[in-house]
Amino acid sequence: MRIDVFKSPELLATIYAIRSLDKTIQKKVREQTKAVAAPEWKKALAERADTKLEHRVLVDTAVVSVSNQNVRIQSASKGRPLSGGLSPKVDYAPVEHGMNPKKVTYSRKGRKGGTHKVTRTVGTAFKAPRREGPFWGAARNMVPRMARLWVQTTVKTIGNAIDGKQE
Repeated sequence: MRIDVFKSPELLATIYAIRSLDKTIQKKVREQTKAVAAPEWKKALAERADTKLEHRVLVDTAVVSVSNQNVRIQSASKGRPLSGGLSPKVDYAPVEHGMNPKKVTYSRKGRKGGTHKVTRTVGTAFKAPRREGPFWGAARNMVPRMARLWVQTTVKTIGNAIDGKQE
């Protein structure tokens, strides 16, 4: 989900203003935006995540990165695999969108050396299929809010720099 800055004069002005600032002020804008945005993003995800698995995969891996051109909200793109082997980077889709349980049949060796077929039901840990999970619901609400936050933080930081205030 993206916002086209060419359709928003405020965001375009924000990008131009950040570009023209001193490097130390640019850094303050990025730091202060991230300091406010990161907890808000985690909170928005946590409000929509119902299961422990959603919390581990989506909420615990939520990050916000701020540059001079954008604010990016992400989830399930960082971190190590969970103790059961599920890797949030690779296997986030069924956690976000759900999946239908399915039967899987495979052969295995028994204790006495013979082989036999085993049928298991996989996918029962996930919710039923859905179009929108916790990430997309939170993102839809947070993207405009993050844009407003970025503009406000930039204006406030520039104002404080002009007044000579340190934060």
